[in-house]
Amino acid sequence: MVKVAKFGGSSVASAEQFKKVKNIVGLDDARRFVVVSAVGKANKEDNKVTDLLYLCYAHTKYNINFDNIFKMIEDKFIGIKEELGLNFDIEGELAKLKSEIGKGIDEEYLVSRGEYLTGLLMAEYLDYHFVDAKDLIFYNYQGEIDFPKTQKAFDKIVREYDRVLIPGFYGSLPNGEVKIMTRGGGDVSGAIIANIANAKVYENWTDVSGILMADPRIISNPHEIKVISYSELRELSYMGASVLHEEAIFPVRDKDIPIQIKNTNAPHVEGTIISDNKQIGDKQIVTGIAGKKDFSIITIKKHHMANEVGLIARTLKIFEDFNVSIEHIPSGIDSFSVVVETSNIRPFIYELVAKIKSVIKPDEINVTHDISLIATVGENMKNSKGLSGRLFKALGEAGVNIALISQTNDEINIIVGVHNSDYEKTINTIYQEFK
Repeated sequence: MVKVAKFGGSSVASAEQFKKVKNIVGLDDARRFVVVSAVGKANKEDNKVTDLLYLCYAHTKYNINFDNIFKMIEDKFIGIKEELGLNFDIEGELAKLKSEIGKGIDEEYLVSRGEYLTGLLMAEYLDYHFVDAKDLIFYNYQGEIDFPKTQKAFDKIVREYDRVLIPGFYGSLPNGEVKIMTRGGGDVSGAIIANIANAKVYENWTDVSGILMADPRIISNPHEIKVISYSELRELSYMGASVLHEEAIFPVRDKDIPIQIKNTNAPHVEGTIISDNKQIGDKQIVTGIAGKKDFSIITIKKHHMANEVGLIARTLKIFEDFNVSIEHIPSGIDSFSVVVETSNIRPFIYELVAKIKSVIKPDEINVTHDISLIATVGENMKNSKGLSGRLFKALGEAGVNIALISQTNDEINIIVGVHNSDYEKTINTIYQEFK
């Protein structure tokens, strides 16, 4: 059996965390492939190496001295090396990098060095063979992973090495240039390795013991989710639940490889399993609740709208022309609404409304700001009669005014729009009803 273990920034934030990683890897011989993020925050006042590298680049861009920032990076890596008694010449690598920054350097290459240097130290500490991600994870020029090329490189490596350490967050383009992923992309790197290794499970080690049913900043000690499907996770992630990069789902979903969210600081806790396998564990009716604030609802009313072909399409074309992404489009007989993030329309809201009036010629148009969208997610909801009634009854009794309701035919989630002032109350009410 093969397991891929990915350790996030908090899991490699200090020498003490390195020791925990080594203990975890050593407990299971199946953990043959390890992926690491860049050194993260050791405490709340600390800085992530990735953030410091971005700062270095910004300073050089405006010809500002970056020595103090780079010194913070040096202290982190050298401190880990010395405390663990490692031999790798991290000082030489850092000196080389600082020289390259001074001469001008590609931003993506620079930022990728956080994972690269962390990986070099961890590879020596675990006694794993280090493989630079640029020599393993390949992109095409469209920004998509070239899986055949990546698979071929992987197969060649594992014929020679049984245990491999790979830095996450980056790969390379066909011309050899480093290409980084979006923030949190180390999760995606781990999923890619799990795919090409045909892993039995993809372990994602972080600083929480799984995915929580609701935001712990709103709900005190919310239940942990034991099992969640890929689709449910996508819905919750899109609405703000952020434990795993949402793009990390696709490489493992293709091969039905479960993801297990584990806590580096509490490795004995089972954590959350992400899988579409119906045989893995029991699931409750509502899997999770998540939400985001600051949306706007633009409502367009026009008599006999239902008889006018292409009205909604022409309206959406206006939003497309302004490069605005649409969240939801609830509709009635003589009206429909377009829900968007307020920040996406704030700079040109008056021009947008004027354009809609000019093209659509509505009888009335209203704009409502300060709206929160809250999703109640669960694949078992469709099998539970009266669930929607329970949800709306609970919100009504709590005095929450619902401005919008959206639900798709697959019934995997129910989205309600409420005023920002009712955001916390709404999440708390739904959680108490279905916990």
